[in-house]
Amino acid sequence: MQLRILWEEILKRFKKVEVVGEPKHLRSNFIRGITELPVVVHGK
Repeated sequence: MQLRILWEEILKRFKKVEVVGEPKHLRSNFIRGITELPVVVHGK
């Protein structure tokens, strides 16, 4: 829920969020996730 609210607020303030690179994944036997995701934020 908190991530949804975060993205709603980001998208209210910026025109576009564009992924510009490959994500780096967390290496773990217990948790799957992304540690880095390069993006460019375009203003309104």
